Amino acid sequence: MNKKLGIILTTFLVAVFVIQLPFLSGFGRDARIMIAIAFVAAVFWITECLPIPVTALLVILLQGIFRIQPLHEALAYIAHPVNTLLLAGFIIAGALKKYNLDRRIGLRFISFMGEKTDRLILGVMIATAFLSMWISNTAATAIMLPIGIGMLKKAKDDPRGTRMGKAMVIGIAFTANIGGMGTPVGTPPVPITIAFLDDLAGITVSFSGWMLRSIPVILVSIPLVWKLMITVYEPEIKSIKGGTDEVKKELAEMGELTKNQKHVFILFAIAIAMWLIDAFHNFLPIPDNWIYIASLLISMMFIFPGIGVIDWKEAKDEIGWGVLILVGGGLALGSGLEKTGVIGAIASNMELFLLGAGLLMIVATIAFITAFSITLFSSLTATSSTFVPIAIVLASELGIDPLLLAPVAGMAACFAFLLPANTPPNAIAYKTGFFKTYEMTKAGLLATVICVSVLILIVMIYWIPLL
Repeated sequence: MNKKLGIILTTFLVAVFVIQLPFLSGFGRDARIMIAIAFVAAVFWITECLPIPVTALLVILLQGIFRIQPLHEALAYIAHPVNTLLLAGFIIAGALKKYNLDRRIGLRFISFMGEKTDRLILGVMIATAFLSMWISNTAATAIMLPIGIGMLKKAKDDPRGTRMGKAMVIGIAFTANIGGMGTPVGTPPVPITIAFLDDLAGITVSFSGWMLRSIPVILVSIPLVWKLMITVYEPEIKSIKGGTDEVKKELAEMGELTKNQKHVFILFAIAIAMWLIDAFHNFLPIPDNWIYIASLLISMMFIFPGIGVIDWKEAKDEIGWGVLILVGGGLALGSGLEKTGVIGAIASNMELFLLGAGLLMIVATIAFITAFSITLFSSLTATSSTFVPIAIVLASELGIDPLLLAPVAGMAACFAFLLPANTPPNAIAYKTGFFKTYEMTKAGLLATVICVSVLILIVMIYWIPLL
Protein backbone atom coordinates (compact mmCIF):
# COMPACT_ATOMS: atom_id res chain seq x y z
CA MET A 1 0.00 0.00 0.00
CA ASN A 2 1.19 3.50 -0.82
CA LYS A 3 2.70 5.06 2.34
CA LYS A 4 0.71 8.29 2.04
CA LEU A 5 -2.54 6.41 1.49
CA GLY A 6 -1.74 4.32 4.56
CA ILE A 7 -1.30 7.47 6.66
CA ILE A 8 -4.60 8.87 5.36
CA LEU A 9 -6.61 5.72 6.11
CA THR A 10 -4.98 5.23 9.52
CA THR A 11 -5.63 8.85 10.47
CA PHE A 12 -9.31 8.61 9.59
CA LEU A 13 -9.64 5.39 11.62
CA VAL A 14 -7.96 7.03 14.63
CA ALA A 15 -10.25 10.06 14.19
CA VAL A 16 -13.27 7.78 14.56
CA PHE A 17 -11.73 6.50 17.80
CA VAL A 18 -11.04 10.09 18.96
CA ILE A 19 -14.75 10.92 18.72
CA GLN A 20 -15.49 8.09 21.18
CA LEU A 21 -12.89 9.05 23.80
CA PRO A 22 -14.48 9.09 27.29
CA PHE A 23 -12.99 12.43 28.35
CA LEU A 24 -14.73 14.09 25.37
CA SER A 25 -18.14 12.83 26.49
CA GLY A 26 -18.95 16.24 27.95
CA PHE A 27 -18.82 17.76 24.48
CA GLY A 28 -21.75 17.66 22.09
CA ARG A 29 -21.71 15.74 18.80
CA ASP A 30 -20.57 18.71 16.69
CA ALA A 31 -17.74 19.56 19.07
CA ARG A 32 -16.41 15.98 19.10
CA ILE A 33 -16.55 15.80 15.31
CA MET A 34 -14.79 19.15 15.06
CA ILE A 35 -12.02 17.91 17.38
CA ALA A 36 -11.63 14.88 15.11
CA ILE A 37 -11.46 17.13 12.04
CA ALA A 38 -8.77 19.23 13.75
CA PHE A 39 -6.86 16.04 14.56
CA VAL A 40 -7.01 14.89 10.93
CA ALA A 41 -5.89 18.32 9.71
CA ALA A 42 -2.96 18.41 12.17
CA VAL A 43 -1.72 14.95 11.12
CA PHE A 44 -2.09 15.71 7.42
CA TRP A 45 -0.30 19.05 7.78
CA ILE A 46 2.54 17.46 9.74
CA THR A 47 3.02 14.46 7.42
CA GLU A 48 2.06 16.26 4.17
CA CYS A 49 0.39 13.05 3.03
CA LEU A 50 -1.89 15.43 1.14
CA PRO A 51 -0.72 18.75 -0.30
CA ILE A 52 -1.13 21.35 2.46
CA PRO A 53 -3.79 23.43 0.61
CA VAL A 54 -5.75 20.23 -0.15
CA THR A 55 -5.89 19.50 3.58
CA ALA A 56 -7.32 23.01 4.07
CA LEU A 57 -10.03 22.19 1.51
CA LEU A 58 -10.65 18.88 3.30
CA VAL A 59 -11.35 20.77 6.54
CA ILE A 60 -13.99 22.82 4.72
CA LEU A 61 -15.46 19.73 3.03
CA LEU A 62 -15.75 17.76 6.29
CA GLN A 63 -17.39 20.72 8.03
CA GLY A 64 -19.98 20.79 5.27
CA ILE A 65 -20.56 17.01 5.28
CA PHE A 66 -21.06 16.87 9.06
CA ARG A 67 -23.00 20.14 9.17
CA ILE A 68 -20.54 21.88 11.48
CA GLN A 69 -21.26 24.98 9.44
CA PRO A 70 -22.96 25.41 6.06
CA LEU A 71 -20.63 24.68 3.17
CA HIS A 72 -21.13 28.11 1.63
CA GLU A 73 -20.05 29.74 4.91
CA ALA A 74 -16.97 27.56 5.22
CA LEU A 75 -16.00 28.12 1.59
CA ALA A 76 -16.43 31.87 2.04
CA TYR A 77 -13.32 31.92 4.24
CA ILE A 78 -11.19 31.34 1.14
CA ALA A 79 -12.54 34.67 -0.13
CA HIS A 80 -12.21 36.34 3.27
CA PRO A 81 -11.17 40.00 2.85
CA VAL A 82 -7.97 39.27 4.75
CA ASN A 83 -6.68 37.32 1.75
CA THR A 84 -6.56 40.60 -0.19
CA LEU A 85 -3.50 41.45 1.91
CA LEU A 86 -1.64 38.33 0.84
CA LEU A 87 -2.81 38.80 -2.76
CA ALA A 88 -1.30 42.30 -2.86
CA GLY A 89 1.89 41.01 -1.26
CA PHE A 90 2.27 38.28 -3.89
CA ILE A 91 1.74 40.73 -6.75
CA ILE A 92 4.27 43.19 -5.31
CA ALA A 93 6.74 40.32 -4.87
CA GLY A 94 6.15 39.32 -8.49
CA ALA A 95 6.94 42.85 -9.66
CA LEU A 96 10.11 43.04 -7.55
CA LYS A 97 11.21 39.66 -8.86
CA LYS A 98 10.49 40.53 -12.50
CA TYR A 99 12.85 43.49 -12.36
CA ASN A 100 15.40 41.80 -10.04
CA LEU A 101 14.75 44.39 -7.34
CA ASP A 102 14.30 41.84 -4.55
CA ARG A 103 17.88 40.65 -5.01
CA ARG A 104 19.14 44.25 -5.38
CA ILE A 105 17.55 45.19 -2.04
CA GLY A 106 19.14 42.21 -0.32
CA LEU A 107 22.57 42.91 -1.80
CA ARG A 108 22.38 46.58 -0.86
CA PHE A 109 21.88 45.75 2.81
CA ILE A 110 24.88 43.40 2.83
CA SER A 111 27.21 45.75 0.93
CA PHE A 112 27.67 47.91 4.03
CA MET A 113 28.79 45.09 6.36
CA GLY A 114 32.52 44.82 5.67
CA GLU A 115 34.57 41.60 5.89
CA LYS A 116 34.04 40.35 9.46
CA THR A 117 32.16 37.07 9.34
CA ASP A 118 29.79 37.88 12.19
CA ARG A 119 28.86 41.23 10.62
CA LEU A 120 28.26 39.57 7.25
CA ILE A 121 25.91 37.10 8.92
CA LEU A 122 24.12 40.01 10.60
CA GLY A 123 23.77 41.83 7.28
CA VAL A 124 22.24 38.80 5.59
CA MET A 125 19.85 38.29 8.52
CA ILE A 126 18.73 41.95 8.46
CA ALA A 127 18.20 41.85 4.70
CA THR A 128 16.19 38.63 5.03
CA ALA A 129 13.98 40.12 7.74
CA PHE A 130 13.33 43.28 5.71
CA LEU A 131 12.39 41.36 2.57
CA SER A 132 10.16 39.06 4.64
CA MET A 133 8.12 42.04 5.75
CA TRP A 134 7.02 42.83 2.18
CA ILE A 135 7.23 39.54 0.31
CA SER A 136 6.58 36.04 1.61
CA ASN A 137 9.14 34.76 4.10
CA THR A 138 9.54 31.72 1.85
CA ALA A 139 10.57 33.88 -1.11
CA ALA A 140 12.89 35.97 1.08
CA THR A 141 14.64 32.79 2.26
CA ALA A 142 15.02 31.50 -1.29
CA ILE A 143 16.57 34.82 -2.36
CA MET A 144 18.98 35.25 0.56
CA LEU A 145 20.30 31.69 1.00
CA PRO A 146 22.35 31.68 -2.24
CA ILE A 147 23.72 35.13 -1.39
CA GLY A 148 24.72 34.12 2.15
CA ILE A 149 26.23 30.79 1.08
CA GLY A 150 28.05 32.48 -1.78
CA MET A 151 29.84 34.79 0.65
CA LEU A 152 30.90 31.87 2.85
CA LYS A 153 32.43 30.16 -0.18
CA LYS A 154 34.90 33.05 -0.37
CA ALA A 155 36.41 31.60 2.83
CA LYS A 156 35.88 27.87 2.21
CA ASP A 157 34.99 26.06 -1.01
CA ASP A 158 32.40 23.88 0.73
CA PRO A 159 31.16 25.55 3.94
CA ARG A 160 28.70 22.75 4.73
CA GLY A 161 29.31 21.33 8.19
CA THR A 162 31.11 24.45 9.40
CA ARG A 163 29.88 26.47 12.37
CA MET A 164 29.77 29.64 10.28
CA GLY A 165 27.64 27.80 7.74
CA LYS A 166 25.18 26.72 10.42
CA ALA A 167 25.02 30.25 11.85
CA MET A 168 24.38 31.76 8.42
CA VAL A 169 21.81 29.28 7.08
CA ILE A 170 19.82 28.72 10.28
CA GLY A 171 19.99 32.46 10.96
CA ILE A 172 18.42 33.20 7.57
CA ALA A 173 15.51 30.84 8.30
CA PHE A 174 14.95 32.28 11.79
CA THR A 175 14.98 35.93 10.67
CA ALA A 176 12.67 35.13 7.75
CA ASN A 177 10.14 33.89 10.31
CA ILE A 178 10.68 36.93 12.55
CA GLY A 179 10.56 39.47 9.74
CA GLY A 180 7.41 37.98 8.26
CA MET A 181 5.35 39.10 11.24
CA GLY A 182 6.34 42.73 10.68
CA THR A 183 3.44 43.56 8.37
CA PRO A 184 0.08 41.99 7.52
CA VAL A 185 1.46 40.78 4.16
CA GLY A 186 4.54 38.86 5.37
CA THR A 187 3.22 35.57 6.79
CA PRO A 188 -0.23 33.92 7.22
CA PRO A 189 -0.52 34.13 11.06
CA VAL A 190 -0.73 37.93 10.84
CA PRO A 191 -3.74 38.22 8.50
CA ILE A 192 -5.32 35.28 10.36
CA THR A 193 -5.01 37.22 13.62
CA ILE A 194 -6.48 40.34 12.00
CA ALA A 195 -9.36 38.30 10.57
CA PHE A 196 -10.27 36.65 13.89
CA LEU A 197 -10.14 39.97 15.74
CA ASP A 198 -12.61 41.33 13.20
CA ASP A 199 -14.87 38.24 13.10
CA LEU A 200 -14.89 37.27 16.79
CA ALA A 201 -14.29 40.56 18.59
CA GLY A 202 -15.47 43.18 16.11
CA ILE A 203 -12.06 44.89 16.27
CA THR A 204 -10.53 46.31 13.10
CA VAL A 205 -6.73 46.33 13.07
CA SER A 206 -5.09 48.81 10.71
CA PHE A 207 -1.88 48.16 8.78
CA SER A 208 -0.07 50.84 10.77
CA GLY A 209 -1.64 49.60 14.00
CA TRP A 210 -0.15 46.16 13.47
CA MET A 211 3.27 47.57 12.59
CA LEU A 212 3.29 49.73 15.72
CA ARG A 213 3.15 46.51 17.71
CA SER A 214 5.36 44.27 15.58
CA ILE A 215 8.32 46.44 14.60
CA PRO A 216 9.69 46.89 18.15
CA VAL A 217 9.58 43.10 18.62
CA ILE A 218 11.55 42.60 15.39
CA LEU A 219 14.09 45.33 16.14
CA VAL A 220 14.94 43.79 19.52
CA SER A 221 14.70 40.13 18.50
CA ILE A 222 16.97 40.14 15.44
CA PRO A 223 20.19 41.34 17.13
CA LEU A 224 19.58 38.93 20.02
CA VAL A 225 18.99 35.98 17.69
CA TRP A 226 22.08 36.99 15.68
CA LYS A 227 24.16 37.06 18.87
CA LEU A 228 22.73 33.67 19.80
CA MET A 229 23.65 32.17 16.43
CA ILE A 230 27.26 33.37 16.43
CA THR A 231 27.62 32.22 20.06
CA VAL A 232 26.15 28.74 19.64
CA TYR A 233 27.87 28.33 16.27
CA GLU A 234 30.88 30.60 16.61
CA PRO A 235 32.41 31.11 13.13
CA GLU A 236 35.77 29.38 12.69
CA ILE A 237 36.94 32.15 10.38
CA LYS A 238 36.69 35.61 11.87
CA SER A 239 37.08 37.54 8.65
CA ILE A 240 36.22 36.71 5.05
CA LYS A 241 38.58 38.60 2.78
CA GLY A 242 36.58 40.05 -0.06
CA GLY A 243 33.36 38.94 1.65
CA THR A 244 31.34 41.74 0.11
CA ASP A 245 33.44 42.14 -3.04
CA GLU A 246 31.17 39.88 -5.09
CA VAL A 247 28.15 41.67 -3.67
CA LYS A 248 29.54 45.08 -4.65
CA LYS A 249 30.61 43.72 -8.03
CA GLU A 250 27.13 42.41 -8.73
CA LEU A 251 25.58 45.70 -7.65
CA ALA A 252 27.98 47.54 -9.95
CA GLU A 253 27.04 45.24 -12.83
CA MET A 254 23.40 45.97 -12.17
CA GLY A 255 24.19 49.64 -12.71
CA GLU A 256 21.83 52.49 -12.00
CA LEU A 257 18.13 51.87 -11.65
CA THR A 258 16.39 51.57 -14.99
CA LYS A 259 13.25 53.51 -15.80
CA ASN A 260 11.12 50.41 -15.19
CA GLN A 261 12.84 49.70 -11.87
CA LYS A 262 12.23 53.26 -10.72
CA HIS A 263 8.60 52.81 -11.75
CA VAL A 264 8.34 49.70 -9.55
CA PHE A 265 9.91 51.48 -6.59
CA ILE A 266 7.50 54.40 -6.99
CA LEU A 267 4.52 52.02 -7.01
CA PHE A 268 5.99 50.16 -4.03
CA ALA A 269 6.32 53.45 -2.11
CA ILE A 270 2.76 54.41 -3.04
CA ALA A 271 1.53 50.99 -1.87
CA ILE A 272 3.21 51.40 1.52
CA ALA A 273 1.79 54.92 1.84
CA MET A 274 -1.70 53.65 0.98
CA TRP A 275 -1.49 50.96 3.65
CA LEU A 276 -0.12 53.35 6.27
CA ILE A 277 -2.53 56.20 5.59
CA ASP A 278 -5.00 54.53 7.94
CA ALA A 279 -2.84 55.91 10.77
CA PHE A 280 -4.60 59.24 10.08
CA HIS A 281 -8.13 57.85 10.29
CA ASN A 282 -8.96 60.47 12.95
CA PHE A 283 -8.31 63.23 10.43
CA LEU A 284 -9.33 61.62 7.14
CA PRO A 285 -12.64 60.00 6.09
CA ILE A 286 -11.12 56.51 5.76
CA PRO A 287 -13.47 53.47 5.80
CA ASP A 288 -13.05 50.99 8.67
CA ASN A 289 -12.09 48.28 6.19
CA TRP A 290 -9.51 50.46 4.45
CA ILE A 291 -6.76 47.84 4.91
CA TYR A 292 -8.64 45.54 2.50
CA ILE A 293 -9.76 48.25 0.09
CA ALA A 294 -6.20 49.54 -0.13
CA SER A 295 -4.91 46.02 -0.79
CA LEU A 296 -7.27 45.56 -3.75
CA LEU A 297 -6.37 49.02 -5.08
CA ILE A 298 -2.67 48.18 -4.78
CA SER A 299 -3.17 44.87 -6.61
CA MET A 300 -4.98 46.70 -9.41
CA MET A 301 -2.37 49.47 -9.51
CA PHE A 302 0.50 47.05 -10.17
CA ILE A 303 -1.41 45.32 -12.99
CA PHE A 304 -3.51 48.08 -14.55
CA PRO A 305 -2.46 48.86 -18.17
CA GLY A 306 -0.49 52.08 -18.50
CA ILE A 307 0.10 52.31 -14.75
CA GLY A 308 1.24 48.88 -13.66
CA VAL A 309 4.52 47.06 -14.19
CA ILE A 310 3.38 43.45 -14.42
CA ASP A 311 0.60 41.90 -16.49
CA TRP A 312 -1.92 39.40 -15.18
CA LYS A 313 -0.30 36.42 -16.90
CA GLU A 314 2.95 37.17 -15.06
CA ALA A 315 1.25 38.06 -11.79
CA LYS A 316 -0.90 34.94 -11.54
CA ASP A 317 2.19 32.74 -11.73
CA GLU A 318 3.60 34.50 -8.65
CA ILE A 319 0.44 34.37 -6.56
CA GLY A 320 0.51 31.63 -3.95
CA TRP A 321 -2.99 30.32 -4.57
CA GLY A 322 -2.29 27.45 -2.22
CA VAL A 323 -1.48 29.90 0.57
CA LEU A 324 -4.79 31.72 0.03
CA ILE A 325 -6.63 28.39 0.27
CA LEU A 326 -4.56 27.45 3.33
CA VAL A 327 -5.53 30.67 5.11
CA GLY A 328 -9.17 30.07 4.22
CA GLY A 329 -8.98 26.54 5.60
CA GLY A 330 -7.28 27.80 8.75
CA LEU A 331 -9.99 30.39 9.32
CA ALA A 332 -12.66 27.74 8.76
CA LEU A 333 -10.89 25.45 11.24
CA GLY A 334 -10.76 28.15 13.92
CA SER A 335 -14.34 29.16 13.21
CA GLY A 336 -15.54 25.57 13.51
CA LEU A 337 -13.74 25.08 16.82
CA GLU A 338 -15.24 28.32 18.11
CA LYS A 339 -18.82 27.67 16.91
CA THR A 340 -18.91 24.16 18.39
CA GLY A 341 -17.71 25.37 21.79
CA VAL A 342 -14.27 23.74 21.73
CA ILE A 343 -12.46 27.07 21.90
CA GLY A 344 -14.76 28.23 24.70
CA ALA A 345 -14.08 25.06 26.71
CA ILE A 346 -10.31 25.42 26.34
CA ALA A 347 -10.51 29.11 27.26
CA SER A 348 -12.66 28.31 30.33
CA ASN A 349 -10.11 25.78 31.57
CA MET A 350 -7.32 28.28 31.02
CA GLU A 351 -9.39 30.89 32.85
CA LEU A 352 -9.60 28.62 35.91
CA PHE A 353 -5.82 28.25 35.84
CA LEU A 354 -5.21 31.98 35.32
CA LEU A 355 -7.97 33.35 37.55
CA GLY A 356 -6.41 35.91 39.83
CA ALA A 357 -3.12 35.85 37.93
CA GLY A 358 -1.52 39.11 36.91
CA LEU A 359 -1.43 40.33 33.32
CA LEU A 360 2.24 39.33 33.00
CA MET A 361 1.39 35.71 33.83
CA ILE A 362 -1.53 35.68 31.38
CA VAL A 363 0.53 37.15 28.52
CA ALA A 364 3.44 34.78 29.23
CA THR A 365 1.14 31.73 29.28
CA ILE A 366 -0.44 32.56 25.92
CA ALA A 367 2.92 33.39 24.35
CA PHE A 368 4.83 30.31 25.50
CA ILE A 369 2.01 27.81 24.88
CA THR A 370 1.45 29.16 21.37
CA ALA A 371 5.14 29.31 20.48
CA PHE A 372 5.86 25.73 21.55
CA SER A 373 2.62 24.34 20.09
CA ILE A 374 4.10 24.78 16.61
CA THR A 375 5.99 21.54 17.33
CA LEU A 376 2.65 19.74 17.66
CA PHE A 377 0.89 21.36 14.69
CA SER A 378 3.92 21.89 12.40
CA SER A 379 1.87 24.60 10.72
CA LEU A 380 1.84 28.33 11.39
CA THR A 381 -1.68 28.48 10.00
CA ALA A 382 -3.01 25.69 12.23
CA THR A 383 -1.27 27.09 15.31
CA SER A 384 -2.54 30.64 14.84
CA SER A 385 -6.01 29.43 13.76
CA THR A 386 -6.30 27.55 17.07
CA PHE A 387 -4.66 29.87 19.58
CA VAL A 388 -5.73 33.30 18.33
CA PRO A 389 -9.43 32.45 18.89
CA ILE A 390 -8.52 30.99 22.29
CA ALA A 391 -6.72 34.23 23.16
CA ILE A 392 -9.71 36.31 22.07
CA VAL A 393 -12.24 34.27 24.07
CA LEU A 394 -9.93 34.10 27.09
CA ALA A 395 -9.39 37.86 26.97
CA SER A 396 -13.15 38.43 26.98
CA GLU A 397 -13.66 36.09 29.93
CA LEU A 398 -10.84 37.69 31.93
CA GLY A 399 -11.90 41.25 31.10
CA ILE A 400 -8.78 41.98 29.03
CA ASP A 401 -8.78 43.81 25.71
CA PRO A 402 -8.55 41.13 22.94
CA LEU A 403 -6.32 43.57 21.05
CA LEU A 404 -3.69 42.79 23.67
CA LEU A 405 -3.82 38.97 23.78
CA ALA A 406 -4.69 38.07 20.18
CA PRO A 407 -1.57 39.67 18.61
CA VAL A 408 0.51 37.95 21.31
CA ALA A 409 -0.76 34.58 20.05
CA GLY A 410 -0.41 35.63 16.40
CA MET A 411 3.19 36.76 16.79
CA ALA A 412 4.20 33.87 19.06
CA ALA A 413 2.98 31.49 16.32
CA CYS A 414 5.66 32.99 14.07
CA PHE A 415 8.49 31.92 16.39
CA ALA A 416 8.77 28.57 14.62
CA PHE A 417 12.41 27.72 15.23
CA LEU A 418 12.43 24.15 16.52
CA LEU A 419 12.13 21.82 13.50
CA PRO A 420 12.75 22.01 9.74
CA ALA A 421 9.13 20.97 9.14
CA ASN A 422 7.70 23.90 11.13
CA THR A 423 7.83 26.46 8.31
CA PRO A 424 8.83 26.64 4.63
CA PRO A 425 11.88 28.86 5.43
CA ASN A 426 13.13 26.20 7.87
CA ALA A 427 12.56 23.46 5.30
CA ILE A 428 14.35 25.37 2.53
CA ALA A 429 17.31 26.02 4.81
CA TYR A 430 17.42 22.35 5.86
CA LYS A 431 17.54 21.19 2.23
CA THR A 432 20.89 22.98 1.77
CA GLY A 433 22.50 20.24 3.87
CA PHE A 434 24.26 22.74 6.13
CA PHE A 435 22.91 21.37 9.41
CA LYS A 436 21.21 18.43 11.10
CA THR A 437 17.75 18.64 12.62
CA TYR A 438 19.07 18.57 16.18
CA GLU A 439 21.37 21.49 15.39
CA MET A 440 18.40 23.66 14.42
CA THR A 441 16.50 22.47 17.50
CA LYS A 442 19.41 23.33 19.82
CA ALA A 443 19.56 26.92 18.59
CA GLY A 444 15.80 27.07 18.04
CA LEU A 445 14.92 26.24 21.62
CA LEU A 446 16.99 29.16 22.88
CA ALA A 447 15.74 31.45 20.08
CA THR A 448 12.13 30.65 21.01
CA VAL A 449 12.71 31.51 24.66
CA ILE A 450 14.52 34.73 23.70
CA CYS A 451 11.90 35.93 21.21
CA VAL A 452 8.94 35.04 23.43
CA SER A 453 10.61 36.88 26.32
CA VAL A 454 11.16 39.92 24.08
CA LEU A 455 7.50 39.80 23.02
CA ILE A 456 6.32 39.63 26.65
CA LEU A 457 8.60 42.50 27.68
CA ILE A 458 7.45 44.76 24.84
CA VAL A 459 3.80 43.91 25.49
CA MET A 460 4.14 44.95 29.13
CA ILE A 461 6.18 48.08 28.50
CA TYR A 462 4.98 49.34 25.13
CA TRP A 463 1.72 47.76 23.99
CA ILE A 464 -0.39 48.51 27.03
CA PRO A 465 -0.16 52.32 26.60
CA LEU A 466 -1.33 51.86 22.97
CA LEU A 467 -4.72 50.48 24.08
